[in-house]
Amino acid sequence: MDRKLLTVLALAMLLPGIGLAQTTTATEVEVVPRYDVEIIVFRNIQAPTSKEFILPVSSPSKGDKFLDLSSAKSVAAAGADGYELIPPDEFRLLDIVARLVESSRYELLLHAGWRQPGLERDKVLPVWIRGGRIYGNEYTSIDSQIELIESIPQLNSKQQNEGQDFAFDEQTLESIELQLLEQQSRKQHQGLYELEGKITIALSRYLHTYTDLVLRRPRLTVDPKLRNAAQDSYLAAYSADTRILNNHALKEHRRMRSKNLHYLDNPEFALLILITPYEVPENFEEAPIESEPSASE
Repeated sequence: MDRKLLTVLALAMLLPGIGLAQTTTATEVEVVPRYDVEIIVFRNIQAPTSKEFILPVSSPSKGDKFLDLSSAKSVAAAGADGYELIPPDEFRLLDIVARLVESSRYELLLHAGWRQPGLERDKVLPVWIRGGRIYGNEYTSIDSQIELIESIPQLNSKQQNEGQDFAFDEQTLESIELQLLEQQSRKQHQGLYELEGKITIALSRYLHTYTDLVLRRPRLTVDPKLRNAAQDSYLAAYSADTRILNNHALKEHRRMRSKNLHYLDNPEFALLILITPYEVPENFEEAPIESEPSASE
């Protein structure tokens, strides 16, 4: 048989297979891994209070896109991106919660869980959490004090030129007092949560957890060590009738292993977090997960 004819026949036999392989590759869908995230946040009842040096820290910012576990609307919106709450009967840390509830040293603030896709940090939704008690309108967050002081050009220019070790003149004090009273009367909050902030679980080569949480605790007295600072001199003189809530921050980045229980803390409160790969049940069809999360609020 002619050699050229054999070559043509061989190519004809190979081409259908090549076409099939190309079609299969083109229709392949990238599988995005999913994870169950379960958290426990608890307060240390025996935390030091009298001699602890606390710097003013602002509360975390939400940003534009997030999943608010306490909002049914937010949870529903995030469902399109593969986020959902874990049913309580699927929690894995119930024994630890039971021990914390029975303990005289710790107070349980929050036990929650959610399911999410494993995506890069810029594609994943931060999860906003709240827990603990809700403070009434008789309390004021330290945030308003920080915002007020930072917004006064006269005070800021003095701090830059002379440092913080100076005494206020009467005109400056009266101006600050009037602005504070006006701000408090204009801004009526609906209650401040004892625990609030965001947790971001991202997947690159490894799992990473980013926490930006605060525990709000009343500051009943002003530490004498702070009396030389301008801000605290003012607060000591003019905020005696206002119960200010300090923010105790837990802001940390930690690389994590799945199926391992991890512990993060500061002297006031702690976070336990367990991340477990989620296996989709057999004969269960899921809608494809979008790579770009949409705003949940």
